[in-house]
Amino acid sequence: YVQKGGIENIAAHENDLLQYATEQLKAEVPGMRIYGESVHKSSVISFLVEGIHPYDMGTILDKLGIAVRTGHHCAQPVMDAFGVEGMVRASFAMYNTREEVDQLVAGVKRVTKLFRRM
Repeated sequence: YVQKGGIENIAAHENDLLQYATEQLKAEVPGMRIYGESVHKSSVISFLVEGIHPYDMGTILDKLGIAVRTGHHCAQPVMDAFGVEGMVRASFAMYNTREEVDQLVAGVKRVTKLFRRM
């Protein structure tokens, strides 16, 4: 029996958060589109919700205390290829928890409901 090393534990934790966030966002948020769902990707999730500009999503999430990045993420050719102005990006690291993923999902749902009422 060989115990996993520290780096492997961190990678496994980050991958768990990524998978959990992907599943929860897809299941809980109508109009959710996740970009880049490769099996072996880093713990970053880029997404858009239909009808909501990424800057609007990011600004309101920020007001709710949820940190995400918005824009073209120095990858304008990728945005052009997808035909979008930008995306929202959440990153997960060793210090993040599933509870924080739940807060992200709840925040995205809240923003989505707000825009669906307009």
